Amino acid sequence: MYETISKEAIKAKKKYKRVGFVISAISLNPLKMSKIKVLIQRFYLYFVIGLFSKKAKESKFEKINMNGIRSWKITTPNSDPNKILLYFHGGAYIAGSSRAYYPMISHIADVSKFTVYMPDYRLAPEYLYPTQLEDGVNAYKSLIEEFGYSHKQIAIGGDSAGGNLAFVTIFKLREEGIELPKAIFSFSPWADPAATGDTYTIEICEKDLLLGPVFKKTWTKYKADAYLTYYVPDEVMSENDPYICPIKGSFKHFPPTLIHVGRDELLLSDSRSLKFGLDRDNVELEYKEWDNLWHVFQVESIIPESQESFKLVSKFLNTNI
Repeated sequence: MYETISKEAIKAKKKYKRVGFVISAISLNPLKMSKIKVLIQRFYLYFVIGLFSKKAKESKFEKINMNGIRSWKITTPNSDPNKILLYFHGGAYIAGSSRAYYPMISHIADVSKFTVYMPDYRLAPEYLYPTQLEDGVNAYKSLIEEFGYSHKQIAIGGDSAGGNLAFVTIFKLREEGIELPKAIFSFSPWADPAATGDTYTIEICEKDLLLGPVFKKTWTKYKADAYLTYYVPDEVMSENDPYICPIKGSFKHFPPTLIHVGRDELLLSDSRSLKFGLDRDNVELEYKEWDNLWHVFQVESIIPESQESFKLVSKFLNTNI
């Protein structure tokens, strides 16, 4: 079953299977959001991927402010102060933080030799769409207006919901006539929150360690068509709005893009739909699907597959900046 992945990845898969079970267990009714559910998910995400994960050697962080947004600046001895990555963490727009994602980002900073800025954009359900988009745009503007960088020095990255935010931030910057970053990359971007893609199936649920159990419960026990987004008010939710579902956007004049996604995840079709749009609009694209790997497997930063992913990202970023 796992012949194409490392023994370290096989071990990590077993851990994330337990994580998926816990996420499903606390989602007694996935269609409803409760304060206790949010707190448990935030706490669990911090402990699973943050507290006990191994950081890059000699990495450090500095707490900073970006246009009023609490953020972390992450560096290692390898970091070039003139090469900047603005990174948006994942967590379905309801969980995640700079502190939780620090271990993974320290490895990206170390391998790529970039200086990384990671904003703690506001989360749902306390803050709803388009708050997150506003924070994404303001964080980018802060790099230019407050920190004095040129757009030519900046790349944007993100995973899952952070990948969504990376894409929609570029849409908004383009709409406002602001010079765009020189590159964008994403791990397993959540580009289709309406769950319209052809990999949102019960069959894939059985493979998806993290998201599969919750989606399966939603579809089978509660007979819902999709896993509803908690960060978008019902009255403005639209699967055709590119600022919510970036697969519906135009990628004209987009910067070079890299996407990495696991084949064992429901969001695989999100990445494939993005690839279709990016190819259609003639965007320079590096795209890779990883066999037998799960949603944002890169948070297990020391497994060989994650290290390889980081090296490919590094080559991509340094080619464009």
